[in-house]
Amino acid sequence: MRNTGILVLGLILACAPIAAFASGVESLEYVRVSPPQPTPPGPKVAVTEVFWYGCPHCFHLQPILNRWLAHKPKDVAFSRQAAAISPYWLPQARAFFAFKTLGLVPALHDKFFNAIHIHHEVLDNAASISRWVAAHSRVSAARFRKVYESFAVSLAVRKARQQQTAEDIHSVPTFIVGGRYRTNPSLAGGRRQLMRVVDYLVRKVRRSQSH
Repeated sequence: MRNTGILVLGLILACAPIAAFASGVESLEYVRVSPPQPTPPGPKVAVTEVFWYGCPHCFHLQPILNRWLAHKPKDVAFSRQAAAISPYWLPQARAFFAFKTLGLVPALHDKFFNAIHIHHEVLDNAASISRWVAAHSRVSAARFRKVYESFAVSLAVRKARQQQTAEDIHSVPTFIVGGRYRTNPSLAGGRRQLMRVVDYLVRKVRRSQSH
């Protein structure tokens, strides 16, 4: 991830906050996903964060999201999904799905964000990411790179890209609620308002599931 790439992507991903509150105004704070996408079976409401490790907006959202996760409703099934809709995002997308395969997301997710945005480490290919993982976990660089370059991770990236295309995602961070609704900081009016809109959409999906 080169500085020029970061600048261009920053301009692409920049969100212009608008004044809004979590009143649930469709097309202002959220939009419908059409057609709705399948979610895991069961009574829980699926909430998915689509993010990119190189995105400053995603990085600054993490403390707010972590506080929300600490108190989220018990019937919410939260998941993360690395964005794979741009070729610039693919090295870090592969890193996330490799973390997930190896059970490293809890230990390395926030640290990887910090490495990029606080320590300004360049982690944009298999070699640099594998070395970083080896320095911050008990997984060797060789083992991590094998998983990073595996067919399973390639398949996960491909499925994520297909799903994100179906959900009409063009920027990050984006949240998909119940497979039916999409929101992001620009729609919601900022990072803090975003989680209020997510809460509103959870209630909306919950009501529809109870009927």
